[in-house]
Amino acid sequence: MSHASPLRRRTLLSALGLGAGAALLAACGEGTAADGDGLSVVTSAYALSFLVTRIGGEHVALTDLTTPGADAHGLELSVKQTMLVEEADLVLQIPGFQTALDDAIASQDGDNVLDVSSVITLLPADAGSAEEGHAGESEEEHAEHAEEGDSHEGHDHGPNDPHFWHDPLRMADLGDAIAARLGELSPEHAEEFTSAAATVREELEQLDAELTSAFEEVTDERRTFITSHAAYTYLADRYDLHQVGISGIDPETEPSPQRLLALETVVRDEEVTTIFFEATASPKVAQTLADNLGIDSAELDNLETQQSPEADYPAVMRSNCTALAESWA
Repeated sequence: MSHASPLRRRTLLSALGLGAGAALLAACGEGTAADGDGLSVVTSAYALSFLVTRIGGEHVALTDLTTPGADAHGLELSVKQTMLVEEADLVLQIPGFQTALDDAIASQDGDNVLDVSSVITLLPADAGSAEEGHAGESEEEHAEHAEEGDSHEGHDHGPNDPHFWHDPLRMADLGDAIAARLGELSPEHAEEFTSAAATVREELEQLDAELTSAFEEVTDERRTFITSHAAYTYLADRYDLHQVGISGIDPETEPSPQRLLALETVVRDEEVTTIFFEATASPKVAQTLADNLGIDSAELDNLETQQSPEADYPAVMRSNCTALAESWA
């Protein structure tokens, strides 16, 4: 097993102003931790944890820094969690997704980090902009709405959209990269990791085929859906759907009155029947908008955290697909 050097550990503890007693905390993680004495792997989104667990199996000890049901975007790290990031054999990072994790990684040498954006192609942050909501606006109004609903301010997610996991094929590509990295850390198990990744890829490709078929059966060619925040750009891109976010990537962004009026136009023109909200974000705006327009509201799972042990990644993807398809029926 690869371990962080004593120098790296001392550097972090010194930077935090902690004494020897704090070193004892390094062995105690927070978040959701898996049992086992294998390679220590740290993640901060359920989709990443799904891949690590399926590919690493009994040879990894996983810690997911997020709390089920909480907003993963707003992740804050305790001292113990920061030390876990420092000492882990492998940390999976989606740059721009969580400022706290980015900062913790930047404070160390980063040789234990797998940057997701280095192995899969991420979409630009403005790929999910809802241009249909800006019909008839002036340039000034368009700029205002870009700041409030269609761009990705707030947590400053950088130039890329982090929600790649709504595309099963990107997940499969990342799975191959995780297997390769785990194999470098534990060569004696490299073949097992590669075989597990191949199995996961087969399952994800089958899932992709199912979703493609299901969405192609939708008779509404527009296939427009409105969500609390623009977390489903990769789903829309992969399956030729039309996402409109009440807010942008950041779920904390409050829409302006002008934005809400623009959404009413979308609902009318696109004959939208349902406003979707997410379990990890407040449903208030989405439900109020739906009530005011006399249409339905329903939940989509953004897969940032796992809501139920019985609902794994493929199950949630199928459930979301069903919910969307029913809104167009």
